[in-house]
Amino acid sequence: MASSSSEEQLCYGPEDPSLLFHQNEHISASLLANGTSNVFRVRRTESKVWIVQMHPTVKDLLDVWGFKGLLECGRPMRVDNELITALIERWRPETHCFHLPVGEVTVTLQDVQTLWGLRADGRVFTGRDYPIGYEDWPSKCRDMLGWIPDVENETKQGGLLMTSLIHQTTIPLGDGLYDYVYMQRARIHALILLGGLVIPDTTGCKVPFMWLNAFDDPFDVSSISISWGSAALAFLYHYLCEASVGRQRRDVGGPMVLLQLWAWERMPTLRPSFLISPMHTPYTPSGAK
Repeated sequence: MASSSSEEQLCYGPEDPSLLFHQNEHISASLLANGTSNVFRVRRTESKVWIVQMHPTVKDLLDVWGFKGLLECGRPMRVDNELITALIERWRPETHCFHLPVGEVTVTLQDVQTLWGLRADGRVFTGRDYPIGYEDWPSKCRDMLGWIPDVENETKQGGLLMTSLIHQTTIPLGDGLYDYVYMQRARIHALILLGGLVIPDTTGCKVPFMWLNAFDDPFDVSSISISWGSAALAFLYHYLCEASVGRQRRDVGGPMVLLQLWAWERMPTLRPSFLISPMHTPYTPSGAK
């Protein structure tokens, strides 16, 4: 990318189009033509992730499943849509990098692990679009989550509504219950974290049914270790590429909270001032600051 013109103004187009061949479809082409672009709106339910109450036994299960670092961040964060839009304008799907005046940079697995504490190694997180071991999704939800979703709403939309999942967490859990009850609640919390923060889609309001297949055997999840970090990074790349070449798009999905944390960490001049000097606790994710 050209960093500046002879008049020392920012140039959005590539100096050599042989590599950055998507320029005609890229969002920066409209910036060259019009001088402005619309601000993307991040679709998320991240703020709702932190309002749910969690039983200590459920939290222990989530820690073992690999969400310990994410839970330690433990607070909602206001997303800067203008910052996200500015980064999307400099993202190139051909190279999966941000092309900035200072050079090319990108988000790495190390960043995901450092900021959120998610595993960077382990089994790839994938999904099959049919209920493994069951005839239909309502039956699987009944056994795995402890409730049957609304067939008219959730089943037709191909996913569990975030409002339904959060509503289930409002039902209090006592002590001394059967282990499977805590397992069911832990799966609900895991789906809320995935759909609301780690790998949200552009709807920002539902969680695909197929993600439930990853939690068939909770002990298997613990022992084999699913790489949640690689899933988050893959979703981030996917939605950045989708937004950068989709001129008609106004909403963007993916873990944009992670992207904002990365920008604040790697480009401190963009970071808000701390009211209190942050103290980083060892063995906790940097995002907790």
